[in-house]
Amino acid sequence: MHRKIIVIIVLLLLATSIVIVKPSLTRSFQYHITSSTNLKKENINGLQLFDNINDKKFLNKYGEQTTKSQDNNLYNYYEIQDGVEIATDDKGDILRFVIETGIPTAKGIEIGSSIDEVKALYGKNYYKRVEQGIDIIGFVDKKHHQSLEFWYNLQNKIIMYRLDDNSMK
Repeated sequence: MHRKIIVIIVLLLLATSIVIVKPSLTRSFQYHITSSTNLKKENINGLQLFDNINDKKFLNKYGEQTTKSQDNNLYNYYEIQDGVEIATDDKGDILRFVIETGIPTAKGIEIGSSIDEVKALYGKNYYKRVEQGIDIIGFVDKKHHQSLEFWYNLQNKIIMYRLDDNSMK
């Protein structure tokens, strides 16, 4: 009997710690434990992950990118228009989009949309985490090596979203 009580207490403590710690787990850990969502159609104004900033399609729309928007040793960040920032590797391949303006996702989610709309359109296979004090809900596409994260405020409204290649750190 005494042993059962100890086992129950240990299990309750373990379950409680998982609930408390899970939102702060890293993106890479969340990636492995979250079921996949198809994000293949996601694009930003016709640009997709792995498009190259030196390609004619990009240059015609945004011009040559010479001024970096962040000092970052791993990636080159450029603000290609107000509220739209990209990160590239040294070859110029786009690995991240950061959107803080009215450009919708492939499913119509944009800044100001509710987190309930996100869940209704993207489904139940998501993770939650917190970064810089902001709540985040994220979806992963394991087949296409992408993730889509929605950062939201206390009113459960989207304030930013990020489309990443899963190699991003």
